[in-house]
Amino acid sequence: MFKPVSAREAARICGFQTVAMLDYLERSHVFVRRQRHAKHGRGRARIYDFRDLLILKAIKKILDSGASVLTMKRAINELQSEKWSADQAKLEGKDGPIRYAIISNGDLVLVKSSKELYDLSTDGQMIFGFMIDMDKLHTELCSSVLQQALPL
Repeated sequence: MFKPVSAREAARICGFQTVAMLDYLERSHVFVRRQRHAKHGRGRARIYDFRDLLILKAIKKILDSGASVLTMKRAINELQSEKWSADQAKLEGKDGPIRYAIISNGDLVLVKSSKELYDLSTDGQMIFGFMIDMDKLHTELCSSVLQQALPL
């Protein structure tokens, strides 16, 4: 069972150099944590669950590709609001397992497999800005979480 982590641990696991980037993402409403705090009140530690970390890793992947997160804000917000679940054992949407998240013109499409990437635009090509291998990010996150749990 995954134990929620602090902001510092979340930043490290997801590849951000500082917690300040998480602060920026939350302040600009690009990223919204599902659980606000471990306990209610001012000055309480922020916590991040497994699904939060997976979204943060996807955001990091977009940033590493050279895109501005603000330009992808609508799709990232849609990714967060979609009914899908992630833990160390599974990554599933309402229609079954998720393999890819495709962002095109700020819209989001969750796809089960590469065989479903046949929808063509009017000019005969599917055009998208980013395709994130969510299954690969899930595997990387599981590995990072496992390393964190191992005693030094």
